[in-house]
Amino acid sequence: MKRFAVLACALCLGLTAAGCTKDSDTPVSPTTTNALTFGAQMAAALEVPPVTNTEAQAVGRVSIVLTPAATGTGYVASFTIAAGGFPATSVLIAGHIHSGAAGVNGPPVVDTGLSVAAPLLTPTGSLLITLSGIPVSNEVAQAINANPTGYYFNLHSPLNPGGVIRGQLVKQ
Repeated sequence: MKRFAVLACALCLGLTAAGCTKDSDTPVSPTTTNALTFGAQMAAALEVPPVTNTEAQAVGRVSIVLTPAATGTGYVASFTIAAGGFPATSVLIAGHIHSGAAGVNGPPVVDTGLSVAAPLLTPTGSLLITLSGIPVSNEVAQAINANPTGYYFNLHSPLNPGGVIRGQLVKQ
């Protein structure tokens, strides 16, 4: 049920700019209190270079929550991705947080686990999904927290292997 609430708020905040609010009766666990939360508005036009083919109308929103790992070392990432405007035949084969300022491509620092062998399909041209349980080192989490706009999230497709939609991270 909590995942559904997170998805619903992410969808409200990211796609309609409507106000979803936190239920004040919901208890907050200590690990949630220490979580680092980031978001990004993504678009094909923000890729470097901008996407100009049949996937050029694709847009999306990602919410990223980095929660301290139960082991006390590092963090665990959860990505909630809402995206649309893809042709119905699009397949997403990778998703990463990269280091790099706006307009600059950089190396991936956090991998979502998407791959050619484990892709996301967009049979209707859109998707809403949460990917969770992804380990992130303490060093990477702290670097992102210190300078979120120096990092971006993007998704990749076979048609646009360098990236199909991209957005700079913003601390939430």
